[in-house]
Amino acid sequence: MPSERTRPFEKRILAHGAHDANVYDDGFLRIEHENYYVACGGRRVSLPLKEFLIFSRLARNAERVVTSEELWRYAWGDAPFNSLSLRVHIHRLRRTFQSSGLRIESMVGVGYCLATDTAQPAAVLE
Repeated sequence: MPSERTRPFEKRILAHGAHDANVYDDGFLRIEHENYYVACGGRRVSLPLKEFLIFSRLARNAERVVTSEELWRYAWGDAPFNSLSLRVHIHRLRRTFQSSGLRIESMVGVGYCLATDTAQPAAVLE
């Protein structure tokens, strides 16, 4: 995997008091990078590896534009850039998270941004 040059996952205190920089958890969306785990509103979401890698990179930079080239390098390494393939994976991610209110916005000619401001909060269990 490429080195981390962007904002790391939000650190959360785990039950045993340790910090984990590889977990993103905003109360609605949870991503455990090392375990390839995604949950949205408390429900697990299964993603193919490339889509997981793209989505986790977007979540690490939520509300910020990530260039298409950075997303490609993160998921495919040194393979030649293929914008069509990346767009297909982004389309699948949009379809997967559409009902949750998470949006992947395009900045034409630049990249993509995960917008979390409209995500539906998890239902409160009583």
